[in-house]
Amino acid sequence: MVPGDPLELEEAPREGFVRDLKSAQRLRSIRVLWGAAAYGATALIAAGCSVAGLLEASRVVHFVIAAVVINATFLALIATGVNSRLRDPSLTGAQVIAALWPTIYVMYHVTEPQARMPFLLMAMVAMLFGVLALGFRRMLVLGAVVLGAYLLLLAALLRGAPERVDVEVEAVVVFAYAVVLLQVSFLGSFIAGLRRSLKERNLELHDTLGKLEELATRDPLTRLPNRRAVMQQLEREQSRLQRRHPGRLDPCVCLIDIDHFKRINDSYGHQVGDEVLRAVGGTIAATLRKGDFAGRLGGEEFLLLLPECAPAGALAAAERVRGAIAAIEVSGLPRRERIDVSIGIAVHRPVESLEGTLGRADRALYAAKQAGRARVVLDTASTDAPSDQVASDPADQPSSS
Repeated sequence: MVPGDPLELEEAPREGFVRDLKSAQRLRSIRVLWGAAAYGATALIAAGCSVAGLLEASRVVHFVIAAVVINATFLALIATGVNSRLRDPSLTGAQVIAALWPTIYVMYHVTEPQARMPFLLMAMVAMLFGVLALGFRRMLVLGAVVLGAYLLLLAALLRGAPERVDVEVEAVVVFAYAVVLLQVSFLGSFIAGLRRSLKERNLELHDTLGKLEELATRDPLTRLPNRRAVMQQLEREQSRLQRRHPGRLDPCVCLIDIDHFKRINDSYGHQVGDEVLRAVGGTIAATLRKGDFAGRLGGEEFLLLLPECAPAGALAAAERVRGAIAAIEVSGLPRRERIDVSIGIAVHRPVESLEGTLGRADRALYAAKQAGRARVVLDTASTDAPSDQVASDPADQPSSS
């Protein structure tokens, strides 16, 4: 009479697959309501017996009252969070066992032995629901409780109303019921095994997809977003600009290039060069404010995206990054060998293409290189910049190290 806990079908031991407590409790409350619907079906069967003259109407009322009390109790346990401290927070086994006794009460008072069969079938429905939430051993225990409850009913009838019991027929019924309960338990174990296997495969698939996504969007050396992820982020930012409210600041794009990186590689080896790239990437990421975005475009070039940032603020942020990188110490690199970067900044215009903004930032970066490196230069089309920090718009050439 009680459905299995849907939460238990979806729970996984890894982060991302576990629902938060509020969602879990909501699902468990829904499960109790499903159980209430099963109680309603049993009440209709009892009402049919009453109409047929096989059961007193008062017994149906007693059953309904008991059903309301039981369901209200389980809903209260869930609402107060008491169930979350129990071994079985779904309360599936407890609800199946609790549902037995109002049904046994009605079966005891049914005057026709054959009329007890529909109630036995409803008990099997409860066992089938238990398959969704309980393992083989717990299913066996639950089946033993259900069978034991029926045996207690027969014992009570033999003592109080022996005329309602045909011992030979009931012996066959009990044997058949025990066999069915055992088979349901075995089938439940098989289904549970399939469910575990499916869950493990889903976890493996999730891990594989995560690794593939990591490979597709992360630079393996610096762990920063790669060029593909950078361009996707720029496209999202441009799309967001089209929907923003008027008066908001435009984003700023900063291109960062490590000065004399080829000389570092040639002089100290590519392993040291890789360490420099890792250190620079980590420093850029560590100096970001909330909402900023950084990625590696390739080689020794990085990109920093500053959403809703004034040019003066972008200059200050870029200088902060440049200073932090200059203070880096890399193993294998002499102390006298300071890591410097040149940075070019361009303010993105809403009507401009991404290529246009990146081109202006690249020209500003080239101007920084031409002016002596280890400096920040703002593109001429941007505003609010000091005159000695504005690019003079040199020819559009690729930036050099």
